This record gives sequence, C-alpha cells and structure tokens, in this order.
Amino acid sequence: MSRQYDVIVVGAGNGGLAAGGITSKNGLSTLVLERHNIPGGSATSFRRGRFEFETSLHELAEVGPNPFEGTVRQLFDELGAKDVEWHFEENAFRVVLPGEGGFDATLPTGEEAFADEMERQVPGCRESVKAVFELGRHAIEAIQYLSKGTPDPAVLQSEYADFMRIASHTTKEVLDALHMPKRAQDILVTYWCYLGAPADQLDFLYYALMLILYVQLRPAMPKMRSHEMSLALEKAIHEHGGEIWYNSEVERILVKDGKAYGVAVDGKEIYAEHIICNSHMGNALSRLLPAEEIPEKMLKLANARDIALSFVTVYLGMNRSAEELGIHDYSNFVIPCADSREQYNRCCSMEDSGYAIMNCLNTVIPESSPEGTCTLFFTTMYYGDVWKDVKPEEYKKLKIKIAGEIIENCEKALGITLKPYIEEIVIAAPPTFARYLMTPRGTPYGYQFDMWDSIMMRTMNVEAEEPIKNLRFCGACGERGDGYSSAYISGMNTGLRTVRDAKEGK
Repeated sequence: MSRQYDVIVVGAGNGGLAAGGITSKNGLSTLVLERHNIPGGSATSFRRGRFEFETSLHELAEVGPNPFEGTVRQLFDELGAKDVEWHFEENAFRVVLPGEGGFDATLPTGEEAFADEMERQVPGCRESVKAVFELGRHAIEAIQYLSKGTPDPAVLQSEYADFMRIASHTTKEVLDALHMPKRAQDILVTYWCYLGAPADQLDFLYYALMLILYVQLRPAMPKMRSHEMSLALEKAIHEHGGEIWYNSEVERILVKDGKAYGVAVDGKEIYAEHIICNSHMGNALSRLLPAEEIPEKMLKLANARDIALSFVTVYLGMNRSAEELGIHDYSNFVIPCADSREQYNRCCSMEDSGYAIMNCLNTVIPESSPEGTCTLFFTTMYYGDVWKDVKPEEYKKLKIKIAGEIIENCEKALGITLKPYIEEIVIAAPPTFARYLMTPRGTPYGYQFDMWDSIMMRTMNVEAEEPIKNLRFCGACGERGDGYSSAYISGMNTGLRTVRDAKEGK
C-alpha cells in the first residue's frame, strides 16, 4: 500500500469544495470524489421550460459588499474563486402574521435603520435591539478566539466576560433578560428557522451572530444562482493542482486499527494520508465506515443528536413580473402565530402548519428570468419522521395538496394572486432531497442545535469529535450546522486543520 494523495475529499458539496480548495492551495495533492456529475450538492440549479430555478439557497450572510468583506468572500478571494458576481438585498426580511393583532414588518439592512424600524413597530424596544447587536459583535470576537484552538480560561473571563455570561443561555432567555417586549421578540427571531431550532432552544450566541451578519453585511445572492459558486470553487481546485472525479461514488472509507487510510471507489482502492468526509455523519456511520472500526463514543454522540428539519419546496415559474404580481421583497416569512415554539410545534405533523417562506430572486436580480416573468420558491418545514407513513400511491397527491396550501397561505397573507399566472411548477419533498443528498429524512441541515449541542460546544470540541485518526467531517454536520456560509466555513476550518497536521507530520 502506497500513498497516492495527501488528501481525499468525499463529496463535492459546499463543505467539500471549500476543504478541497484549502488543501490544494496549500500544496497538498488533493482528490475530490463526487457521486453526481456536477459539483455543489445543494448548491446547484435546474431548468424547467424557460426558467432556471435556484435549488435551495435563500441567501448568504457572510459575503459583504466591498470593502466590508465577510468570511465567505474572504475565503473565495483567498482561493482565487473570484468569478462570482454578487448582488445584495436592501432589506433583511419581511415577516407577516395575518389576522387581528398580527403584524406586517419589513426590516431593512443597516443596524441603525433596523433598530429604527423595530422601534416604529414596537415603541420602546430600540435599546434592547441595540444591545442584541452589541452582544452579537462580542460573540463574533469570542468565537474567532475559540476557533484558534485551546482557549485560556483567564482570557475568556477577562476579555470575553459578556460572552461567558450569556454563552449558556437560549435566545429567549437573553431577550427576556434584556427586557425586550414580546412583540419585538416575535419579529426579531424571524430567522430562527434558518438555524433549525426555536428561540427557547437555540443558543443566543449563534442567533445573534447570524442576525448581525445579515443586517450589517446585507444578504447576498450570486447572479447565476448558487451553481456559480460551485463552479468557481471547482475551477479554483483545478488551478491549484487538485483533481475532481465526478460519477465516482465512494463505496466505503478504508479504516484499520483506528486510522483512515483511503477509500474504495468504482471497485478500486485509493490511498491518502488524510480523509475529509462531506457526507452526512449518519450516512458515513451506516454505509461508509466499517462497523468494527467505529468508536463507541462516535456512535453515542450521533445517536444522542436529533436529525434536523426537512423541507417541502415549491418552485414556480410565473408568466408575470414581480412588479405585476405586487411582490417587492426577496424574503417573505408568513407565520401562523407569533411564538417560534408554537411555529415549531405546528411543523411537527403533516397538518397544514400555515408556515411558509416565499423568495423572489427577481427583486434582487431582475434579469434572473425572461422579461415579463419571475421565479418564486416557497419553503415549509417538517420536524421528525412525519413522512414515514406516507404510502407510495399517496405521495403525488400529498405533494400537490401541500403545494396548494403553501401557495394559498402566501396569497392570503401577502395580498397577492399567484395561481392564474403559474407557467411552471416543481415540487420537492423530503424523499426528493433524500434521493439527491443521501441524508436521513432528506434533511439538508445535519443535526439540530440544542443548548447541550450549541455552536460553542461544537466549536470547542470539534477535534474531540474526530476519534478516527486522519478522518475529519465537514459540512452541515459540522460545528456551524447548516446554511451555505456555515458549510463553506466548516470546510475551510477542516481544510486548515488538515493542512496543519500534514505540515506537522501527523
């Protein structure tokens, strides 16, 4: 057995592409293996008729317009993946709670403008909103410090006192402690679904981190949809001497005596000093790793975690423009009730939850569809294995029913008419995503965050969760959870740790 590569990356999703870009740029011979015929995993697009649809990206939080660059833009620039034309949204989001006592709030980007609109919606909340941003900035600094390695408790206590004070508290607990009015909390936590856990379960640090990045750097979208990012990273890997093999599904990861040393693909073995796995941890444990080589603590941790949410997504190609339809905002959240815990509970069954996110790319990139048209996509969430009892003969009818409910809920809440103008419709349900992503229940989100399993806990224990030598994981199951930005950063960090070990001869 001889080494053929320094690094093999299993999967060319967002995390795998970022990891492969880092290792190849740093001089390690790198091979990326991908079961599909294109890169990107979720970061792709598809065509129906005269429309090209974005598969799954809502928006990125860590790009930032020049000169205020976020981590994702810095990563792409560092790798030389600069062939991405970024467009930015003026507003963070619009959230609508229909009915008496509800609200319709459109929150702008920019901290001061955001705080002003929050104050207009809920008089007396401005001070607490500003405090959230201040704590968010402090959290960014602290997480950057923690990411560098073993933290010094004395430094944490002296320089990051506020961070330590709030690190073990949920978003709701901190907002209550800041005396933020309940109505303001309901509006502020609109983004909770992007991290997969409601405000009384989600750690405040991560939520504040995401909120401040969206509001300060502005949400970003690539002009040619997320596949533009995947192709830019693919090009960067090739330019740095790396290889990518498509239509090459890894059959198993080779492990002996607690050490990974290669992979089996297309009936042959390929060896490497380091393996980076961008597949879901559950998939790796059940299919890729030999059972006798899986450490007990690795299994216990995976079994202790809950599989994150899954989606139904409805893609519409409309024969009217966004302006003609009365659509002016990119991100539109339609919620059935004010409290995020109740919103979550409503998504734990097959009943109509009343929850939906509607995105319209044309409001950010007008030319993203033919003139006089627009594309919309709607997302609703499901928690738990609620699709397990759906029979094959019921599947198509159920998808159509759910799609109809989502569209009708958005029409009523946003005061628009959509159905007469639908030219193309595509419906993707959890089985669709499971077939493409090979993840349990079709989740694109890895594992659900909880207070015992928060971003801080994952960040501080990331290397302890790699008990098989020379094998690391990146992507949605990593320390940052899911989201495009999180997956890229997870891949970047995993790649950097691999480069460090290679240089140290580990």
